[in-house]
Amino acid sequence: MVRYNELIIDGVGTSSFPFDVIVLEGPTIQVGLSKDKLLSHDGVSGYIVQSNPHREAIEKKYTLQLINPTELQVLEFVQFLSKRNFWLENQQNKLTRWFCYQTKVSDTQRDKTKMYSVEVTFVCHPTKYMKNNDVQTLASNGVLRLQGSSLAFPKITIKGNSSSETSFTIGKQTIKLEQLSESAVMVNDPQNPSFLDKKGNLVKWSGDFITIDANQAQKTVGVVLGPGIQSLVFETNWGWL
Repeated sequence: MVRYNELIIDGVGTSSFPFDVIVLEGPTIQVGLSKDKLLSHDGVSGYIVQSNPHREAIEKKYTLQLINPTELQVLEFVQFLSKRNFWLENQQNKLTRWFCYQTKVSDTQRDKTKMYSVEVTFVCHPTKYMKNNDVQTLASNGVLRLQGSSLAFPKITIKGNSSSETSFTIGKQTIKLEQLSESAVMVNDPQNPSFLDKKGNLVKWSGDFITIDANQAQKTVGVVLGPGIQSLVFETNWGWL
């Protein structure tokens, strides 16, 4: 099978089908529109800027050409495109991927050579995420090295033992634990946060789930381990705005 530029959708590549799929567009680096608001005021020239550090979603548009598929294969391919909440990769982008909310698929058109053309638009989060998670382990007070330029939500594994209250601090954020028995995992994903011990029980804690802003000149954040905490393991999917 001829190998063209490939899109990988939820772990499955366009080259995995029993017919050739040509991706006409090459990889692009897109930036979501700023959510800053420009407010008009009679007393000033120009605008007053109401700052907002977040960005709008982006749309990644591709034209896919399916070479001599059957009608059933076209239906199966369109179903493959019609996913929600998945990772999108372009084979030619070696470092980054996108988290997509949904797809918009146009009508498929067949020409005289039995080639079908499909216009597909992926509606994606504005952050360009790294394909591989970064893992950093701290066995004492130290720093977390930041990458990228966007907000990050690390998965943190806390190891140690403490029969009384303990805590750890990341930058200006402090997490207090009622106690710690061997290990616990704090998942800071805003869509599905959790804080459980190794048996899957809820941890008794206070504070807020951790958000790290990598868009700063100082590319490290201080980390302090409280009594009884032996180590913190950070698994972070950094990204770029």
